[in-house]
Amino acid sequence: MNEDNILDKILSKVVSIEEELKNKPSREELLAVKSEILGEVDSFVKLHETLDQELSALRNKYPRLEERLVVVEQKLALSS
Repeated sequence: MNEDNILDKILSKVVSIEEELKNKPSREELLAVKSEILGEVDSFVKLHETLDQELSALRNKYPRLEERLVVVEQKLALSS
């Protein structure tokens, strides 16, 4: 009788574990999600790199524009 109770508990636990496993995503599903996440991270990193390059270009552009503006101001002051 005691052995039957133990076997029933084991069977109940196995059935419970099987039910839990049915609700878990498969390895393929997890790999697909992982791939999607890595793709999104790659896109974000690329965007960050592009924005960083644009910001650097803009930072380098301002001093050149200021130099040109000084030259224009000087020429206007001389001609007037």
